[in-house]
Amino acid sequence: MNYEELLNAKSSARAKRARMPIGIFCKKEVDGKYHNVLDVDGRFGMNIKFSEALKEDCAKNRVLSHKHQLHFEPVEEGGDIVRLNIDSGNYETLAQLLETQPSLVAEKGFVDNVISQLMNLTEYLHGKGVWHVCYAPQNILVRKGDNAVMLLSHSCFYLNMSNPMELFEGMEDYIAPEVKEKGSIDGRCDIYSLGRLISYLFELGSFPYEYKKVSEKALKDVPEDRYQTIAAMRKALTVKRSLHQSFVGLLIAVAAALLVLGLYFGLMPETTQVEFINPTPQQTADEPLEEGFDPAELGIVSGDSTLMSEEQRRQQAEYEAKAEQIFKKRFMEEADRLLSKIYDNEHMNASEKKFMSDMSDVNEKLLKLQSDLGEEAGISNARSQLLATQIVERLTEQKKKQLQYHGIQKKKK
Repeated sequence: MNYEELLNAKSSARAKRARMPIGIFCKKEVDGKYHNVLDVDGRFGMNIKFSEALKEDCAKNRVLSHKHQLHFEPVEEGGDIVRLNIDSGNYETLAQLLETQPSLVAEKGFVDNVISQLMNLTEYLHGKGVWHVCYAPQNILVRKGDNAVMLLSHSCFYLNMSNPMELFEGMEDYIAPEVKEKGSIDGRCDIYSLGRLISYLFELGSFPYEYKKVSEKALKDVPEDRYQTIAAMRKALTVKRSLHQSFVGLLIAVAAALLVLGLYFGLMPETTQVEFINPTPQQTADEPLEEGFDPAELGIVSGDSTLMSEEQRRQQAEYEAKAEQIFKKRFMEEADRLLSKIYDNEHMNASEKKFMSDMSDVNEKLLKLQSDLGEEAGISNARSQLLATQIVERLTEQKKKQLQYHGIQKKKK
């Protein structure tokens, strides 16, 4: 027994059996060696459609070449596939990992790595016409040591069964509504499932702004309301993270600038402009000061002054509010005109390719419009991006509700 086999043998005593959609993942001794295997669920053994789907899954697995895709070989008994022999390595499910080490979610880079690796593999799979369908933590494997995520079998091959939801017992929340209702699949069902996984990862901790916003859009019930591609989802995550960081950085910079200015003006000697100076009343040491004498007449002021007066702050706030009002009015008028060209019955019933092309052109125009109007209004790019995003989302929802029918139809896979 070599060193790897010795480690596998020791860990096998502690390893838990993991229930996955088509069977049980575990380590098993075969011919005196421990192997990663998936024992096919006996409930589906006599199901002809399941057997055909499993053979198709195995055939497709041989041609998938991605570093986060595990490979397996079928083992047959009596003409039926009863077990899958999986690549060597030490793996456990993501659910098992987080059950024993829940604090990993709070470690810097862990969630970013998990989501980034899954997005990369998913984009590759979509290019090969494969959809994973279920990104439940029980259906994702993690390599011990570096926590690299790995996917095994893909559920898109099994949805022609009479009752495919039997596969996802205990994982139903990770399945997109259209898959549950009609069995229809495309890339957007994976986007929904990834959104559900993001929500799961932050259940017990703080939800970062960018992940919260991306998961909210990914979890829309209507597929057309979600991100249409993994690339769009990844871009939104990057943009929202950058926007949030820019906003936080801006606040820090403003606070630092105010602190420096406060110190500067606090250390400068105060000067008071006096147009006319009355002579100091002459009096003896025994004579009291004249009643009603005001030291301010000599230009003496108290030291309790502030960097900016209340009036100046009020005027500054009014100016900023007016600038934002002008920006929102101009941007809303132009955005309404541009979005009206897309969200009408003609475009919403067009092909997906044409709709996405037209939508991309509109997004570019909106981005340039936001930048130009924000600069003219004298507001920061971060603030104008936030205002523009809110306006576009509100207008989009309004226009969808006004349509008699919407929903770009995709062919059932």
